Amino acid sequence: METEFKGKVAIVTGAAGGINRVILTRLAEEGAKCVLVDTNDEWGQSLSATLSGRGLEVTYIRTDVRYGDQVNAAVERAVETYGRLDILVHGAGVGVHHEIVDMSEAEWDLQIDVQLRGAFLLSRAVGRQLIKQGEGGRIILIGSTSGNNARPMSGPHAASKAGEIQLARVMALEMGKHHITCNVVAPGLTDISGISLSSQNPEYQKAFISQVPLGRLAAPDEIADAVLFIASDRARFISGQLLCVDGGYSAGKLAVIGPHIAAHYGMVDGE
Repeated sequence: METEFKGKVAIVTGAAGGINRVILTRLAEEGAKCVLVDTNDEWGQSLSATLSGRGLEVTYIRTDVRYGDQVNAAVERAVETYGRLDILVHGAGVGVHHEIVDMSEAEWDLQIDVQLRGAFLLSRAVGRQLIKQGEGGRIILIGSTSGNNARPMSGPHAASKAGEIQLARVMALEMGKHHITCNVVAPGLTDISGISLSSQNPEYQKAFISQVPLGRLAAPDEIADAVLFIASDRARFISGQLLCVDGGYSAGKLAVIGPHIAAHYGMVDGE
């Protein structure tokens, strides 16, 4: 077992399932004391018990990240439990999939509040604690390719993830003097089968993969690799950055092939 994060304390939101579950598990395996923040009691308590049974230090705290009082209470409890904080990974999210003209205000508010308002509330609470400690720290927001590449039926998701990018940049400017780095890790479409309550439509997966130069979905551990790097001392001089872990998806428009490069792809005029 690695010990890169021995003595560090990390809060990971939305970690009962999905990518964030793997991020929390990896941090715990590498020595961090972890606080699992979620609203899914069954999955959150089960993961906490499983990892604790392996000798890892994990505490589950039920928290709705839309509400400042709950966020503040979770941060206070984390400090009471482990004595300090070092790392925030905010990945809590919800799914809303409608075109803008068909979307209710409640649906818009839900996704914006969980993903972007939650990022603000958590970063504020954790940032205050890190500043109080005076030893620096890491704030990592889990973004999405939709934050810098719009797609249909993703209005509040894309808006919240784009907002996270700018929020991280502002915080990098404001918190740098406290030796706190703030970054966004943005996964491409990731295989979450078996670790999430949500599912991905196979046709959507196929369409997405067709636009990925490396030609496949990401694995959750590949996202965790990036997050753990940004959380580590090796990334101590990286702040205000967006790291896309998407197999090249964000590099450009793979589907757009003009006639000037058709020959390179073995195509004839008119194809």
